[in-house]
Amino acid sequence: MTEEVLPKSITDELAEMQFYIVSPRKFWTLNIMTFGFYSVYWFFKHWQEYKKSTGEDLWPIARGIFSIFFAHSLFSLMETKYEIQHKAKPSRIFHYATLFVVASILGNIGSRLADNEIGLPYTMYSMYITLIISSFCLHKAQSLINLASADPNGNKNDRFTLLNFVWIFIGLVFWIFLIIGTFAITAQ
Repeated sequence: MTEEVLPKSITDELAEMQFYIVSPRKFWTLNIMTFGFYSVYWFFKHWQEYKKSTGEDLWPIARGIFSIFFAHSLFSLMETKYEIQHKAKPSRIFHYATLFVVASILGNIGSRLADNEIGLPYTMYSMYITLIISSFCLHKAQSLINLASADPNGNKNDRFTLLNFVWIFIGLVFWIFLIIGTFAITAQ
């Protein structure tokens, strides 16, 4: 089997791809505290940076909102960026895109079932588990792109902003109500 060699102009264009950099600490804090809502922003920022750097005609907002349809293509682009920057194949993250999609769908189903009081408290627990799984998948992709961007620790975006703290506070209130609700359901 021979490796596909891309023409020089395509390789140069792909080398210019830029993605969103964020530290693992900030990523995990924001994604868990916002109960995964940060992932919408995370996808949006990656696609926005990619669009800015390549000039490709795409809608970052739509790709953030409907991330399950674009996760595989984003993860694939991240692998390509790593391969071009390091002249070596990265640890594959494509399967994490599949796991992210499955966890997102299962989490959504669990949420809908819990809202309708079906399968409680297990459907509530499933939301927590799928949040951790989907966060782990996105973290693996973020780690790869941080390496590909020569910022493995995400130092470029490690500080929390005032807006980050606002979202953390809102998420904390949400978590408190969610945990109280979970305990109330399990106590019945």
